[in-house]
This record gives sequence, structure tokens and C-alpha cells, in this order.
Amino acid sequence: MDASAAATPRVDELVAELQARVETRRREGAYPPGLEQELDSHFRRIATHRVIPDTDDLRARLHALDASARFTATMPVDSGLPGGSTLHRAMNRLLVRQTHGILAQVQRFADDVRHALRDIVAALEDPSGHVHGDLVGQIDVVFDKLASYERGPGDSGAAVGNLRQRVEQLEAAEDRRRFRPWFGNARFEEQFRGTRRELRERYRDLAERLALSAPVLDFGCGRGEFLELLEEMGVEASGVEIDPDLVQATVREGLNVTLEDGIQHLSGVLDHSLGGLTLIQVVEHLSAQQVVELVSLAAEKLRPGGKVVVETVNPQSLYVFAHAFYADPTHTTPVHPAYLTFLFREAGFAEIDIDWRSPPIDGETLDEVAGDGAMGEVVNENVRRLNNLLFGPQDYALIATR
Repeated sequence: MDASAAATPRVDELVAELQARVETRRREGAYPPGLEQELDSHFRRIATHRVIPDTDDLRARLHALDASARFTATMPVDSGLPGGSTLHRAMNRLLVRQTHGILAQVQRFADDVRHALRDIVAALEDPSGHVHGDLVGQIDVVFDKLASYERGPGDSGAAVGNLRQRVEQLEAAEDRRRFRPWFGNARFEEQFRGTRRELRERYRDLAERLALSAPVLDFGCGRGEFLELLEEMGVEASGVEIDPDLVQATVREGLNVTLEDGIQHLSGVLDHSLGGLTLIQVVEHLSAQQVVELVSLAAEKLRPGGKVVVETVNPQSLYVFAHAFYADPTHTTPVHPAYLTFLFREAGFAEIDIDWRSPPIDGETLDEVAGDGAMGEVVNENVRRLNNLLFGPQDYALIATR
């Protein structure tokens, strides 16, 4: 064996060595399961995009063109007339001299056309051998991307993994924003809103406005004080609450309460089936979009003549922001009575009343000065204006009739 032959490795040995390495790495777990099937499917997907043209008909036409592509300036000289052959030969010599240059140009054009068609056929049969290599590579990349799109994210471990990671990041961010206190809501309400007895007395007048509005849904019913008032009056009522501990407590009291998001629950209620809807200290916990959705749903779910009672903090009183509003960490934003009135009017409610509630405790407001003089009256007028701004009612109740 000469030196050049010895220096050239045999293909069979290289293939065997490569197969052995692949098998070793497979046993070591370097390749994910199903890799070979995935690569084989991937190759087939790309290969199906490479259309192999049928050039048989084109080649047959090219051969026919080759056979008839030689032009001649000679005219036929045989003739059936007396002396016709002599005449034709004379005319033939004349025409050849006149048309030789034109025929030469036509012949060159025909030859160029045949060469171009031959090159086209060859390029169609072997595009990688006749097209620029960079262009072929770019086309293959396009086919590769197209195959991945056709395969879809469900087939791609990398795509699914990336999507899963993004979803987990979003869930983690949302989880960090979620408020999960270690204290109970029932204990919080007792501390900052009052005892069950106190709340029942505070809301008795609102409950009486729904005496003829059964059935009533209490949205965000909390500990169920308002439901108890309606039950005492013989008004059919149910509640929906998102806090599981509060739901368990109200169910133990024999109240009809569902554990669910309030808007989701209300959206599942039959249209025009409710006589009343109450939201006691709820809307300040909702987002702006949830508030508009709530009003729209209320218009759909209440029957004609039905009532909505919405009690919430009064943002027109600065006293609220120094006391009640920021005492609850779950408050989102106060809802202005003018805006809430606008929403219910736009939703088609016929009558809207505002009931101003929960004035500041005695001793909190500014006192007027004694005296009947003009200066004293000016001072007292300013004191009254400041009291209206600083110490207005802490809450308001909007009562809207469908």
C-alpha cells in the first residue's frame, strides 16, 4: 500500500467509528428520547418543500428545437412549368445574396435561445449546482423555519419550554402582588367596621328599601349582616363572596352564600331574574374596568323596577382619606358619586338617588365662633365650607332603579 492510500482513511471505518461514538453518547444520556425520530421527521418536512420539477416534456421540446434550428437561404428549384427550374435557380442566387446577413443574425439568436433553454433545464434538474450557493442556503433556512411553524409549538420542546418559563414568570409576579394576610377578614372587619350588631343597625334602613325586591343578590356579602337583615324581613336573598373563610362562617349561620368571584357569578345569573343587587363597601375594591362591567351586568340581570344599592366611601370628604380609606389595604380606588351616577344613567337606569351616610364623629369638625357681627358671620361661613370639604359624610349609598 502506498503512502497516499495509507493516509486516506477508509469510509467504512469512519462510519463505524462515528456510529460507535453516537451509541456511547446515547447510553450516557446525551441525547433526549426520540431524537432520531424527530430529526427524521424534520428532514422529511423540509424535503417535502423541495419540489422536483418534471423536465421530460421540456427536454423533448428542446430536442425538437435542435432538429429544426438550422436555417438555410436555399430555395427549391424544381418546378412543373417549362423553364421553371432555370428561373428559380436565378432567383435563388439573387435572394441568397440579399438575405444572407439577416439569416446569420436569426441563426445566432436561435442558437442563443437553445443554449439558454438547455441551461434552464439543467438548473431545474440540479438547482444547487446552478444557483448561487448563498441563495440556496437562505431558501433552506426559510424551509426550516416553515417546517418549525407547521410543526407547531406543541411539537417543539424548546418553544414549549420558553412559553412555560414566561407563564411561570407572570404567575410569580402576580403571586407577589396578591394580598394574603395571616389574620382573618372577620377579625379585621370587627376591628375597623364594627361588630355584627353594629353593622346590622347601620344598614337596616338600606335593607328596608329592598323589601319588595326579591330575589336579592348581595355581591361581596362579607360576614353576611345584610343577608341577615333581608332574611328577617322575609326577602329571598343569596350572597357571593370570594373569601373562603367568610363563606364558611356565613354558611354555618345558615345563609345561602356561594364562594366565587362576584362578577363571574353575576354574569351567570339569568337576565332580568333579579329584583335587587347590593354592594356594601365593595366597589372601592374593584378595578375601573370591573366597575363598568358590574354596572353593565346589573342592567342586564335586574328586571324592570329592580333596585341596585351601592354603598361606598365618599371621596369628596378629605376626612375619609385620613381615617377609613387607607385603613383597608385591599382598597383599590374610591369611586366618585358623580361618576357612579353617570355609569348607571348610561346603562339605562331610570331613577338614581344618593344617600349621604356616616358623618364624622362628634368633636372632629370645626366649631363656629360666637357672635352675631358681620365678621363673625364671614368666619362661620368659611368654617362651614371647610367642614363640608374636610369633614363631609364618610360614605354614600347610590340607589338606582331599573
